Amino acid sequence: MIKVIGFDLDNTLWPVKPAILYAEQQLKNHFAALNPGIDYPPEDIQGLRDLVLAEHPDYSFRLTDLRRAILHRLVQREPGHHDQAEDIVDRAMRVFLKARNHVTLYPGAEAALGALSQTYALCTLTNGNADVGQLPIGGFFQLKLSAEDVGAPKPKPDLFLAALAHFQCQPEEMVYVGDDPILDVAAASNLGIHTVWKTTIDARSAAEAVPASEIIVDLTALPNAVERINTRISTERE
Repeated sequence: MIKVIGFDLDNTLWPVKPAILYAEQQLKNHFAALNPGIDYPPEDIQGLRDLVLAEHPDYSFRLTDLRRAILHRLVQREPGHHDQAEDIVDRAMRVFLKARNHVTLYPGAEAALGALSQTYALCTLTNGNADVGQLPIGGFFQLKLSAEDVGAPKPKPDLFLAALAHFQCQPEEMVYVGDDPILDVAAASNLGIHTVWKTTIDARSAAEAVPASEIIVDLTALPNAVERINTRISTERE
């Protein structure tokens, strides 16, 4: 039977694009308020991102380090701020990370988590750098892990294996819920973990594309999806 349910975060429990846009705007406002102000053009940020990743490929999943390195390069090229660069970057990172957690949950997310947490151990396994512990739903999760914590991003197995080890359970005793068919569904399925694909496309066409244990388009359907998985497990054992 199922003991543990793991969750991706971005685009699974909330839409990520509005959160990133909000965080970027907060950074832009923060830099503009400095004396002298620092320009924060999005097109330059992409270029700086490419430069940093060329030097530090592992920053592709160490997103906080990536953001810090980008901001450091941005500040260093601005006259009048060289001496305070570290302090400016520290303050800017606090602004960004706080804003990064300004998310709007999908309908039904909090209720589903509350219901499931009464029966199962819940955990988060994400490639992103949102801090679910800073959100009202944070208390539902007994374990919160990111790719930065384990040194490897999904679809590599490290995050899933870390969760299995923490809860001392077998792959068939875990369900993983995610939106990405490769990073989430295929990666977990390859380890023998049951999967729920949270998608926005029609479930019938989705079933042909991704062999998930269950497919949902609304998180209100998640508790019933997990129950169906448990029922199949019980039936197979009879």
